[in-house]
Amino acid sequence: MTALVAALLLAAASFPSQEPEPLAATYCREMRITGYNRMEYSGRTYDGTHIRTSEPIAAASWDIPIDSVVVVEGIGSFRVADRGGGLGSSGWVDIATWSRAEAFAITGRRHVCVYPPRRGA
Repeated sequence: MTALVAALLLAAASFPSQEPEPLAATYCREMRITGYNRMEYSGRTYDGTHIRTSEPIAAASWDIPIDSVVVVEGIGSFRVADRGGGLGSSGWVDIATWSRAEAFAITGRRHVCVYPPRRGA
């Protein structure tokens, strides 16, 4: 039985990793960051995600594709799931938070990297 286990382990080691390759950022630049309290809303986002999901999500201006991942310096990573009527056409990320205080605390200009959506994920 030990020889069989060793053979299986050796065979498994010869297969390429199933982990997806990390994607390069589409671009990085300074953007306007705001927050909105998801507890003040009900329903679903632009892409159909429930607004009160535990997933870190954001709304973004139309220059950032839906399902892109935005990495906001000092705050974290968020999947773009929504559009905001007042966000304008470029350079704005509106992060879903759990309180007004949290939303106000993150407001400002920050360095942001935008990563493309993962295909087939």
